[in-house]
Amino acid sequence: MSSARTPVRPLGTGEDSERRVSSPFLSSSRSLLQPADSRRQESAAGSTGNVNVQILAAIKSLQEQVADLQAKSTQPAASSIEQCAVSKKAPKELLTSIHSVVRHLRERLDAPMQWDTSSGFSSPENMRVTSEIVTACVNEKYPASVVQKATKKYFTTLKRRSRLQTNNKLPDARKKQRRLQRKHHKLQNRKVALSGSTTLTQEQKEKFFSILRIEYMSSEESAEESGEDEHMGERLKVLLIHTLPWRNPSVNEMFQSLDRKSARKRTSRAAEMCRKRCRASATEPSSPSGFTAKPPPSCPAWAKVSDC
Repeated sequence: MSSARTPVRPLGTGEDSERRVSSPFLSSSRSLLQPADSRRQESAAGSTGNVNVQILAAIKSLQEQVADLQAKSTQPAASSIEQCAVSKKAPKELLTSIHSVVRHLRERLDAPMQWDTSSGFSSPENMRVTSEIVTACVNEKYPASVVQKATKKYFTTLKRRSRLQTNNKLPDARKKQRRLQRKHHKLQNRKVALSGSTTLTQEQKEKFFSILRIEYMSSEESAEESGEDEHMGERLKVLLIHTLPWRNPSVNEMFQSLDRKSARKRTSRAAEMCRKRCRASATEPSSPSGFTAKPPPSCPAWAKVSDC
């Protein structure tokens, strides 16, 4: 009697085999059975892909930066023109060119030309000189309108200087200008010292910044301007400080503190060139021009003495 045998299905066929092949366990096992070189190649390929992505991102960032720089580089001429139009002072480079051309026109051997300061700027003779100057100084950076404006300002300066010289007032005007320049220089130094102060709060800084202006500055008069020119055969390099009588003592102390901080930052060379300063007595008969005996109308109450 023969018994019926159940047919045996070969491995790897049928639904069960498909489920076994697709199971995560067999997938991970198969990956472990792969040769080591194959696994390293796949890992290297993944790393290379990440590196390529980073390189492409870096290239894109650099391209954007280059495009931004190129866009900015096309604007310097326009910005220079706008700055000349807005600023009250002409650029130093332009002024140097104008002065050089004026000197050349005055000193040239064939048909020298120079302004007639006794006439107006728009006189025919002066306009011919101005035309020569503008033609020589105009370039891509400074158009004719900017050069014309700077040239007119220089003519006005020469005209004023000539008038002062004619009236024998040029020495006094120069002394006044030197005093004003010293004030501006000291004012700038005080602003820098106040900004860098670490002992004052921001509120205190803002408070003192409100009075860091020319009208709150003491006037300084050099010894030679006071008639004390010589001492034992040498010029006295001394500045007499005329303290404003209406200024509050606390403001005086703060200003002196800022001056000391500024002095500590001077180089040895700058310290040697700096004039010695001493305070004039309260009964000093002569006060320099521009000395204000009364506080400005906008002076806050804390910045002046109570009886002012």
